[in-house]
Amino acid sequence: MVKTITHDSEQLMADRKKHLLIVIDGDASQLYYTGMLLQRLGYNIYTTKMAEDALEIMNITVPALVLTDVTLPAMSGLELIRKMKQNPYSQAIPVIFYTKSLDRSVKDACLHEGGVAILSKPAEPDVLFWAIQKAAEITPRRYIRLSVCLSVIVDNQAAADGSPIDCLTAISENGMYISTLNPRKVRTEMPFSIFLQKYVIRIMGIVLHSYKSGEGPLRTPGMGVQFTQITPEDQEIIRAFINRQLMQDLARGAG
Repeated sequence: MVKTITHDSEQLMADRKKHLLIVIDGDASQLYYTGMLLQRLGYNIYTTKMAEDALEIMNITVPALVLTDVTLPAMSGLELIRKMKQNPYSQAIPVIFYTKSLDRSVKDACLHEGGVAILSKPAEPDVLFWAIQKAAEITPRRYIRLSVCLSVIVDNQAAADGSPIDCLTAISENGMYISTLNPRKVRTEMPFSIFLQKYVIRIMGIVLHSYKSGEGPLRTPGMGVQFTQITPEDQEIIRAFINRQLMQDLARGAG
């Protein structure tokens, strides 16, 4: 069984300072979906249906990024970015547009006005995450890191009864963090078997970080591992799993 841990966990916050994002969408269901998804990705958010509200907030605080639909109840997303460019306090804030429109001219207009990206909505978690990372982070991270509780066999060593002996507490498409009483030395490369729902994923990985008890951000023993050998099929299984966990209980495509 997979247990998804809240995404503002201690480990995620040790890795990434929370940024404030402003999300604007006239569709209440889409606003809920996007807002909840961004919270699960570890961001602080301010949501509103109106561009005018967003401009007022930007007079008080400077967000890391604005995510806005093109079509809004009063002022449009394009009018919003023009207003932002006229204000020295908001002119440098990156803006990502997202829309259901398939009209190429709409997308061209968004980029012409200075949008850093244009996404189709509802956006997949990994697509939205990467767009925000590129726009708002000094050192963007390509893959979502999901906090979970999964069983893993390290170096093909299992307990006497054959059960897995360690707990995988965070996973991405290219790495994982394992809580273990026996963390291996940095640069150690070895095989791992990850038990992910109905799949057993066998990979090779190298230890990048190793912590004994009392060390590291969590003060508990464990190790960070980067995958060195993984099949495209297994990487896709992990990607799909992460997206499903993030979208669990969220309505998509309404409105």
